[in-house]
Amino acid sequence: MTSKTTSLNNEFSQLVADVKACRKCDRMCDSERVLGPASGSLRAKVVFIGEAPGRLGADESQIPFHGDKSGHNFESLIQQVGLSRYELFVTNAVLCNPRDSNGNNATPTATEIKNCSHFLKRQIELIDPPLVVTLGRIALNACSLIEQHDLELRTGVRTANSWLGRSLVPAYHPGQRAMLHRSFANQLSDYQFIKEQVARNGVKRKKGSGSVASRGTKELIDTITSQKSDLSYFALHKLFFMIEARALDELGARLSDSYIIRQKDGPYCVELHPQKILALNLNLSMYTRGGVLHIKRMASTSLFDEPDNISKSPFDTPALELISAVISKYGSLSDTELKRAAYCTKAMRSVLRKEKTSGLNLFNAPLLVPAIYD
Repeated sequence: MTSKTTSLNNEFSQLVADVKACRKCDRMCDSERVLGPASGSLRAKVVFIGEAPGRLGADESQIPFHGDKSGHNFESLIQQVGLSRYELFVTNAVLCNPRDSNGNNATPTATEIKNCSHFLKRQIELIDPPLVVTLGRIALNACSLIEQHDLELRTGVRTANSWLGRSLVPAYHPGQRAMLHRSFANQLSDYQFIKEQVARNGVKRKKGSGSVASRGTKELIDTITSQKSDLSYFALHKLFFMIEARALDELGARLSDSYIIRQKDGPYCVELHPQKILALNLNLSMYTRGGVLHIKRMASTSLFDEPDNISKSPFDTPALELISAVISKYGSLSDTELKRAAYCTKAMRSVLRKEKTSGLNLFNAPLLVPAIYD
């Protein structure tokens, strides 16, 4: 690790500590401060700014734009245009969840936005991205507190504008209410424009080993559940991670572009949220047994469907052999044994060593970071 990287990490850690210590906004003192390793890369070439963490999303998961409908929409939009969370930094104009008297999500007040604006400025200055994307009116207005602009969301959407020595692109919030004003299809076009701006601003990706495969998470889940048709939700995450870790070590490349982070119970893949799994149309169902969520692959009932064992796989023979080897070795372990096995992998041991030597809490830190985003 270079001295520049160490300095950047230390500066970010101090910023996170300052955010967690902030008590300026009375109604958000008990909310989580959603800023940390899961926000993304400190070398990101694009920063996405939302409104505030959602009650059912980031306030619970500590991952910006994840876990609720807005998060699912955001992750779907970036995935469909080929952006990876490994190359982004995602934050909010207000870093705590504002709620009304009934405990529901509320719009942050002008005072709350102003209170948090210096934290937003510090994030942008620290990461120094060539491109900033605001998601919704609140985020766009918050940027005006850092450097004044006259942009309005309705007229400025999908345009690149000079701001703070970089480009500012206004986009709509990915929440359901905003979809009434700008459909998912239109927002997808906006994100394609954003992807083009990212390329134009010079995201340099390394060539060679460590690249992210073009295949998605769906194909790997399909392959795993074809070989192990009934497993716990916990086990799916751990098997998925260990397959990816082994592929990176032995094949020199990941098998998917999934975003995997470290949590208390080990590796967690953000694309494996239960709602997102069921939306993959893989004939999977979920049930609870003994208080534990399970995933079950249903038998095909159509005369026209190919059996799982002869369906065409997108993976080549070495990848399929690797997947089968991991499932054969770990697939019958209990969740407790799987957790222990995951913690013994090189990737997890590396995170634990960093925590021990630096004294930092690296919960939600990205794992298996592809070389193209290092």
